[in-house]
Amino acid sequence: MTEKEFQIIREFIEKKSLLLMKQDRKSFAKAGLDISKHFEIVVKNRKFFIISTNVFYHIMNSVLIEACEKYPSAFGINKTDTILEAIYNIENLEPKEKISEFLRTEQFAWLIELDGEIVNENILRVDLFRMDKKTEFTGGVFHAFKHFSYKGIPLSTHFEKNDIQSAKEIFPHLIKAFFFEPKTFTTVHKCFSYLQYTELYNLRFDLYFEPNTKVYFINSIRKELKQ
Repeated sequence: MTEKEFQIIREFIEKKSLLLMKQDRKSFAKAGLDISKHFEIVVKNRKFFIISTNVFYHIMNSVLIEACEKYPSAFGINKTDTILEAIYNIENLEPKEKISEFLRTEQFAWLIELDGEIVNENILRVDLFRMDKKTEFTGGVFHAFKHFSYKGIPLSTHFEKNDIQSAKEIFPHLIKAFFFEPKTFTTVHKCFSYLQYTELYNLRFDLYFEPNTKVYFINSIRKELKQ
């Protein structure tokens, strides 16, 4: 990321964060940007940046995979607490009893497309997860990971073998589903898109759209038989 790209993206994110803060009536918003905590991806000759909080970055960059390798029995058994404990054992982020609340509160990434000096107004915010239902995570990458594995080890609560080489490999899937596939709106706030998963299945991405801020959020990701 160049200094000019950094300035353009930082201004854009600060505006979006403040709009979300007002919309949600929160007293604070994470609007700052650490230039070192980002991933850059080119998909079909289009440039995308994943700008995240420090915690989101470290979990995606190393912590989740290390937890998966050291505590494989904690994954794929329809329990969230074993996965959170495995993550805690790798990185003591918070007191153990508060780790679920900590990870689902303002730990997220922005998926942004930059074309020259213009930021695509379509922007996706991806949380680690938004709800901990004890048997599964919903509303974020931890939910998406139930459809993926690492070296045959599940990456979330469900056992489904679909190996990726790192946690970061989820980003091209999110980018393709959000930026390249058509969205079908069912209400003012809700829409979905499909991405090819296997020969028999598609992945359906359910999104929540906030019209006042023009920010999209991932609600859920699920596997559906192709028609």
